Amino acid sequence: MYPYLDHIVLVCRDLDAGARRFEALTGVRPRLGGVHAGGRTHNALARIGPRCYLEILAPTGPPNAADDLWCRIAHATRELAVLTYCLRSPRPLTSLASLALDSGWKDAQVAPNGRTTPEGIALHWQWLAPKVDGLDLAFPFFIDWLDSPHPADTITQAGKQETLTLQEFAVRHPEAARLRAILAELGTPIDTVQAESPGFVLVLETPKGRVAL
Repeated sequence: MYPYLDHIVLVCRDLDAGARRFEALTGVRPRLGGVHAGGRTHNALARIGPRCYLEILAPTGPPNAADDLWCRIAHATRELAVLTYCLRSPRPLTSLASLALDSGWKDAQVAPNGRTTPEGIALHWQWLAPKVDGLDLAFPFFIDWLDSPHPADTITQAGKQETLTLQEFAVRHPEAARLRAILAELGTPIDTVQAESPGFVLVLETPKGRVAL
């Protein structure tokens, strides 16, 4: 359905509260994923399809002047909400970064990251988060898992739930046609919907029926 969709990021200010809220809505308790290499955020994950998962992201501590944008947004988020999404690119991230620079996009650098799961699985990846003027977090970031196992697979290996299925995902935006055209040109199409303000459509099939987040 969405061959290049790797994961969808939801944020909240407290990970345990966000995980409990997600379980109340869906009947599935996401499992702790670990602390990111920077030490300022941690997550819980739920598998929603082959090589596709939901990431609930939250700060590990109180607000800090060094917090990045995502962490600041998470601190300000009272209810669990979709923040952005991640795609796998059909081309190397270095090639995608060159294309982004040629297009005049900002922050077009490939960066490393990693975390260790509670089961002791070390994950290392590279990511690219170019900024396209006017699209903000409606524009995805891109990931290459290198030699690491995909988190959706480690969720299965750890005995996690396979009872969540992604039914619908789309990006709402005033410039939906522009976003759709850019992603199609990159070879990573995603559904977009014309809307007055940015947002997302996320519908899951769950043990409690269909749930929209």
